[in-house]
Amino acid sequence: MREARDIPSDDHLVWYAGYGSNLLGARFDCYISGGTPAGSAKAYAGCRDRSAPRGDRPVMFPHQLYFADHSDSWGGAIAFIGRTASAATTYARMYLITYGQFNDVVRQENGRRVPGDVIVPPYEDLARSAEWLIAGFRLYGRMMKIGMEDGHPILTFTATRDDFVVGPPSDAYIRMIAAGLREAWPSLDTAGVLDYLMQAEGIRRAIAPERVGQWISSP
Repeated sequence: MREARDIPSDDHLVWYAGYGSNLLGARFDCYISGGTPAGSAKAYAGCRDRSAPRGDRPVMFPHQLYFADHSDSWGGAIAFIGRTASAATTYARMYLITYGQFNDVVRQENGRRVPGDVIVPPYEDLARSAEWLIAGFRLYGRMMKIGMEDGHPILTFTATRDDFVVGPPSDAYIRMIAAGLREAWPSLDTAGVLDYLMQAEGIRRAIAPERVGQWISSP
């Protein structure tokens, strides 16, 4: 692995696409600037380069959203997407950040300290390959390229393994995701957010629509 001091900061840009709590701009900023997200028990150090994203846009991709495993900081299952494309649709929000910032975001998503070694593949690999598995990460160790935008790769990550146990998320986590959906996708009203979330494994057949509706309707 390369040393952290060798990581490019401004030479290359990537779109990081978040589909869970990072749909909400204020929550994603905790990865950039540091801080504790509302409803979470975990504080984040932030990136070494705390420059704001160069831009952000909504994006959809054809992968199934589901909730699985367990996060102590959120008190329930967390969001992942299926590895293979399907007829499903996942709503996401992509942020244009530097390669170095992306490395630091991936580290924080997986409980690693910043600064630290460069753990994401070289930028050239990110631009031409479709999927990578980062050894040693229990949760979000599988990186995926879902497209290109303005000449920059659109990157996200999902479950390291395919056998995580599906389970229900916490109300705080769902409230965060719902707020992010409305912020990134203003055309989605409460009914649209509810319909979208109820299609996800971990919520469907596990949590009553009335209960999820109460979560996303209250601050």
